[in-house]
Amino acid sequence: MDHSMSVASVGSMIVTAADLLALAICIGVLGFRIWVVSFRGEMLQPSAAFLQPLWWLLGICLAMLTLSSLGELIRRAMEMSARPLAEVAPMLPTVLFKTHFGRVWLLRPVALLVLWLGWRTRPRLGSPAISVAMLAAACLIAASRSLSGHAADWGDITLHELMDWSHLLAVSFWGGSLIGLTLTGFSTFTAGSHERRQLVAAMARRWSALAGAALAVVALTGIYNAWLELQRIAAFWETAYGRVLLIKLSLVLIIVVLGAVNRYVGIPSLQAWASGSPGDGKPSGLRAIVLSLLTQERSRRERHDPLVQFVRRARLEGLLMIGTLICVAVLLSLMPPRHLSRMPTSHHTHSHEMAR
Repeated sequence: MDHSMSVASVGSMIVTAADLLALAICIGVLGFRIWVVSFRGEMLQPSAAFLQPLWWLLGICLAMLTLSSLGELIRRAMEMSARPLAEVAPMLPTVLFKTHFGRVWLLRPVALLVLWLGWRTRPRLGSPAISVAMLAAACLIAASRSLSGHAADWGDITLHELMDWSHLLAVSFWGGSLIGLTLTGFSTFTAGSHERRQLVAAMARRWSALAGAALAVVALTGIYNAWLELQRIAAFWETAYGRVLLIKLSLVLIIVVLGAVNRYVGIPSLQAWASGSPGDGKPSGLRAIVLSLLTQERSRRERHDPLVQFVRRARLEGLLMIGTLICVAVLLSLMPPRHLSRMPTSHHTHSHEMAR
């Protein structure tokens, strides 16, 4: 590993990883509630047994997000003042009110207050309107990350910050819902499934559509951000930042393959299973040949019902998504290659970023 990796603080990465994970789950669970669970009376609503675990997970993530927000403030104050933890308290007012980071960070307490009030007011995600307000507050916290991170190097309210924010939101809608359901929701997703087959199939279809739209945004913004930070292909293997990014991209590729199998094999199988005609969900033609070679889906379908296979793949996606967010936390602790290419002035640039 190069020098940028050796000076990365493990404590800083832990705080950042906790913050990203909690924020992604909050956005993902609320997005799932608004776009997947809201059926507008077209069929039975999911039971409280399904929604309650997700709601309690949301509360745990809010507590984690509150603590990590405080941790981010203390961490940045230590960096800016070059003081140890025991001496940083007197510097907090200066950091909060006289630096760019502090002014942006003040968005967090306001957003967290809205989130906590919403969580306390409507348990079990009972009100779509309150869920929308909570989602807006969570998106504001995501904006605070983009406005004070690497994307802020070019100034305030720029295209770079917009692309970074869009990337974070898309990853959160896609990955946060995956992780949330992996940790709690899938245990009740299958409960009573034979009596509620149409509901389960419809939720899976809507969730897949949400993930597909988010993936498109992740791909477009990810390419832009990678080009911006790397600036040359060789940086992928010549720098610690590039190598970690390669690991992240490899995990994302595996998640995309698993998601594609669920979308083009799992969803049709679930719809056929819901209608009572299992044979109708089998792929045909070239798609059937390719998917059979990649996943041996036909033999698996003979041994397991479609819902079990769908849930197993989605759980694996969720675990891989946690690894992806850990990679993001490491990337945020490393110096991007665009700074390394200007090494003679990098110390001045780094000092300028601290002052912001």
